[in-house]
Amino acid sequence: MQSKKIHDILNNPVKSLPQNHCGFRLREVLFFLALLCIGCTTSFSQHMPFASSSAFPPQRVMENGDYKAFLAANTERLQKCGGETDCGVALFNLGFAYAFPDSPYRDRDKALKYFGQLMEKYPQSSWAFQARAWTALVSEQSTLEANQHRLQTDLQRAKTNLRSRETTVRTLQDQLDRSQQIDIEIEKKSRELLR
Repeated sequence: MQSKKIHDILNNPVKSLPQNHCGFRLREVLFFLALLCIGCTTSFSQHMPFASSSAFPPQRVMENGDYKAFLAANTERLQKCGGETDCGVALFNLGFAYAFPDSPYRDRDKALKYFGQLMEKYPQSSWAFQARAWTALVSEQSTLEANQHRLQTDLQRAKTNLRSRETTVRTLQDQLDRSQQIDIEIEKKSRELLR
């Protein structure tokens, strides 16, 4: 009897599933859940006109480089957005377009403005967490660029100072050479007078 049950389960696993207290088999429940999920997915994508198949919305602009169209589309999207997701994505995209180093529209202040608005309006959204990371990167980049500028200025001053010192050394060397030449001439004249 036991081996027949095992044989039935191995040959037809779905029909051999026990029925629950409502009389449904697991197969029917799974089929219903699958239909429900498919319906929810279709419904979600219809209600989200800006939903992207990409997990990272700026990916397309990074690939094609059309930042002008990307900025225009997200500026319009921000004006028309109606919910946290749409507005959050639009704010993130605008911040990204102004923060990304390869963007011809790179503007640190605008990037920080959009990321700041995102973190202020939607602090618990996943886009706000990404905005925090980008804000830290942009701020760190700003600090590094300021340090680089300061170091370049210091280097230029040091080069100018070095040139000035080199000029002074050459002038002093010329004076020393002339002084030595004068000393040699004086020594010659002294010897001639003593003879």
